[in-house]
Amino acid sequence: MTIKELNSELKKLEISDNRYYLHGLFGSTDDNDKIALTVKKGKYTAEYEVYGKERGEKHSSRTFTSETDACEYFLSKIQEG
Repeated sequence: MTIKELNSELKKLEISDNRYYLHGLFGSTDDNDKIALTVKKGKYTAEYEVYGKERGEKHSSRTFTSETDACEYFLSKIQEG
């Protein structure tokens, strides 16, 4: 699953854009008070970080080296809340 496919799945599930942030590509325009997925350059490969952010503080952060794993984890977390 890619970030674009994740966004399509979130739309199918009718999850509001205001609840999530997908690296500035989809969802809300900022990550505050949302569940977020961001991509950053790791030492050897891209890293995908999934986290929640409340009142400016990041929590429950998990980092993945697989886009698919990160997207599946993101989907499971947003469906919990």
